[in-house]
Amino acid sequence: MNCTGKNMTERQKRIAQKLAVQSAKNKLKQLSGIAVSELYGENQNPALDRLAAAYLSSFSDNPKPHSRLPYKSPEETICSWIIDTMELKAQGEYYYHCGLWSKIKLLNLKCAVSSLWRSEKNVAGFLLAETDFSRIMECGLDSRDEDHFLIDIWTPGHNVCL
Repeated sequence: MNCTGKNMTERQKRIAQKLAVQSAKNKLKQLSGIAVSELYGENQNPALDRLAAAYLSSFSDNPKPHSRLPYKSPEETICSWIIDTMELKAQGEYYYHCGLWSKIKLLNLKCAVSSLWRSEKNVAGFLLAETDFSRIMECGLDSRDEDHFLIDIWTPGHNVCL
């Protein structure tokens, strides 16, 4: 009986992994202005996973955002603010978190940022990382300031081992 239970668990894990990959592919297909060069399954890019974990753990210190913009700003202003603040480059490659990590190229900067910004229904924001792991950048809303959109730009400290 233990063997059957173990096999079911392994089977369920494989199914969950396949569903996560399919969900990420579906999200990526909805985006405009980008090209996807790679999609990483769970644990396929350990350095990126460690970078994201270190970034997320930095929120225990309740950091001040890098930049903020009033919530009622027009879409054009939001896109320009994101591009300028994050220093995003046309044709630049980044890791994008869409449930899993993917490597994307921003082909049309304004179109890509607008698409990433509204990639999920009723959600504004996204998470990117530089391909050299030098920075991780996130924009959107959170409980630190509910009247503004926030951008966090985090650079790993010397004590983070990637």
